[in-house]
Amino acid sequence: MVAPSLCMAFKGTLPSDLWLKYAVEGGRHLMELDLIIAANINDKISDATDKAKDGKSMVARRNQRRKQRKLLSNNSDLFESLRESGVEIVNDPKSSGEGK
Repeated sequence: MVAPSLCMAFKGTLPSDLWLKYAVEGGRHLMELDLIIAANINDKISDATDKAKDGKSMVARRNQRRKQRKLLSNNSDLFESLRESGVEIVNDPKSSGEGK
């Protein structure tokens, strides 16, 4: 049952593609490497879905995303730095320009 697990891990890969890839000299080593990678992908997906079901960690991740969005949307420091350096900001009454 090698083909189903590899096709699931590597989306868009057909069993015939796997046959062509592994039916050459050294193909067994390539298959073993791909199986290891597929197992790692499966483990990461399992870990992520297990963590997603935990309510406490869901709230923590949501709060972290909110904090990051707040930091990204807070442009006052950027505008203040631009004003201090003398860069004119269009439509800004605090800028040194006329607020065009």
